Amino acid sequence: DTQEFSYVNQEAEDLLGHPLHQWTSQPGFWLDHVHPDDRALALSVCEDAASQHRPRQFEHRMFSADGEIFWLRTSIQLVTGPQQMKEIVGVMTDITSRKKALELAQEANLTKSALLSRIEALNAQLERENTRMSGELEVTRRLQRMMLPDGEDMRKVRHLEIAAFVESADEVGGDYYDVICEDGGVYLGIGDVTGHGLESGVIAIMAHTAIRTLLAAGLRESPKFFAVLNRVIYENARRMKSDRNLTLSLLHFEDHTVTVSGQHEEVLVVRRDGAVERHDTLNLGFHLGLTEDISNLIGETHFPLHTGDAMVVYTDGVTEAVSLAGVTFGIERLAQALRDSYQETAEGIRETVLAHLREHTGGQPLLDDVTLVVLKPI
Repeated sequence: DTQEFSYVNQEAEDLLGHPLHQWTSQPGFWLDHVHPDDRALALSVCEDAASQHRPRQFEHRMFSADGEIFWLRTSIQLVTGPQQMKEIVGVMTDITSRKKALELAQEANLTKSALLSRIEALNAQLERENTRMSGELEVTRRLQRMMLPDGEDMRKVRHLEIAAFVESADEVGGDYYDVICEDGGVYLGIGDVTGHGLESGVIAIMAHTAIRTLLAAGLRESPKFFAVLNRVIYENARRMKSDRNLTLSLLHFEDHTVTVSGQHEEVLVVRRDGAVERHDTLNLGFHLGLTEDISNLIGETHFPLHTGDAMVVYTDGVTEAVSLAGVTFGIERLAQALRDSYQETAEGIRETVLAHLREHTGGQPLLDDVTLVVLKPI
């Protein structure tokens, strides 16, 4: 009834810092130092223990002498002492460490929940972005496929067999090739944009359109042709904030003579007797889109191509395809495939090369885009 303490042990002072005489000399001292949010609970439990004559236990906070908050688990019960004096006897146990650990765990759970919610939101956003990106990639891939010369177009080329193969390592490839009939001759373009994916595919489409436009406009002189083509790609790539560039060779076949300009992979020619020639293009040009002006870096080379001969152009996805042991296909294996098939049609040569390539790679997924074009006078 008086809310006075008759006894408190030394551990109370050691833990909370309040001198023992304050506990026993100041009515209401204990309840005054219980956390305000817990006082009603503490008083209610004490009253219930006294009126119902039953032990009770509860948890509450209490301020130390220096203002620090401690968590205590207090067990109390009513006892009758000498002269029928009724007192509440209790044991207070320090549970601060457990409570703090629990609070940290709860905070961690809240943080985890927040992170999980954030992850779910990001996953939903990623799924939407993937859907959008897949749509963009599909449109670009379809555009590329639509712009490729088909078998019917190539069969219209007089006195020439042309067979091609294109396969992308990604949804959208960075390889370029085209066959264009102009004034009795045939232009064959072959190129490779750095990387693959959407940006590379856009650059390849850009090159395809620009090349056909320049040829249709009558711009045939190699230095001027490549200077203009390079400037178009360079300026558009910068506008796209893209660092992609490409190697590209343009081959013109007319009157059994091939003129090659622009830098790309080697051009292979297999003669009617099975001999294989390698024509380097390293000094015939420069990467397009890498620098603003390449007009003084363009050269030409010429070689004959007669009935019974065959010419093969390709991208580095062919020669750099790797076996299960990590060995590249290489130019020598490509040359050997030509020696094995030079007497066949252009389509036969293409299939032989692809068979050699698949056997070498052991059916592994492509690491780069593969383009192969075979041209054979008839």
